[in-house]
Amino acid sequence: MSKSITVREKINLSEPIVESFLLTDDEIELILNKWMNLLHEHHIHVVFNQSPINIRDQYAFMSTAFMNLALPPHPNGLNFCFMYDHVETTSTKDDVHDMVHQLLEDVFKHQEPRSLTSLNRRLHFNEYENLSEPEFNYLVKSYTENKPAISQCKISVLERKNGLNFLSMHGKYQLGYAHDNHCDVRHGSWTVSLSNSQGNWSVEGLYIDGF
Repeated sequence: MSKSITVREKINLSEPIVESFLLTDDEIELILNKWMNLLHEHHIHVVFNQSPINIRDQYAFMSTAFMNLALPPHPNGLNFCFMYDHVETTSTKDDVHDMVHQLLEDVFKHQEPRSLTSLNRRLHFNEYENLSEPEFNYLVKSYTENKPAISQCKISVLERKNGLNFLSMHGKYQLGYAHDNHCDVRHGSWTVSLSNSQGNWSVEGLYIDGF
């Protein structure tokens, strides 16, 4: 009978777990396949009941929750079976939250927003008003072109204000910049305002403290 042990210890996973935003979808898929093979070798089985399939969601669950799960004392060869039962909803709040999080992450990572349809035709960004998407992308790239790549990005939502076809979100961010001999950590706040037209949310205003 073994003593209590975490899943990560059980499968002897000693390598560091990389944050998902630093990985491509292909890299995440390869890592998940490797983890699943290790788990099977140690008689641990995970079934994802997820529709639609979201490998980044699976990676987040495996890396932050499942690997730290404590297994009770058990005899060698005992099989453990787990089911991740999660169905994506069509909740507007979830969709808007994901859209805002992705927009901020793209700005912090020096890249154009992946979902350009989320931006309104004209955008208010910090002190700049009436920006087109190309102008907004130029500002983001011109500001960050001399900055090192971020090694850490944490975005949190602190407040939501709902109105008639209007939504405002406010939160905090933390960025980590890796240098040769040290790391810089930057904290700040952000605010995003959105409008709804015929059921579609678009970003009208974006403010990032210190940007």
